[in-house]
Amino acid sequence: MHHALELFLSIAKAYTDLTFGRSKDELISRCLKAIRLLKEQPLETVKANKEISTGIEVFLERLERFLREYPEEVDCLMELLSIFLKSPIPCKIRLINFSEVLVENRRDIKERV
Repeated sequence: MHHALELFLSIAKAYTDLTFGRSKDELISRCLKAIRLLKEQPLETVKANKEISTGIEVFLERLERFLREYPEEVDCLMELLSIFLKSPIPCKIRLINFSEVLVENRRDIKERV
């Protein structure tokens, strides 16, 4: 789940303005759609689908690599993104903050070992 949490955090932070409390839900939704497509289609096909890929180009290769390397965590990532999309902005900010703490704690533990 750790890899899913890190990728979720990257996507959520990239498309959320924490200063003004705004979220680009349409781009997060496109990431979710891209994950579904990447399960069935090659990366190049998804990139060619401008309806899905526009605005999320920077994440497409990372999403494809994630699906290949951590298939057991794909459902977790999709669930995290889905919960994030359904949440009001104050909750989205809390989800980001909570995820940051979990990721940082994981890194601290790894460094101590």
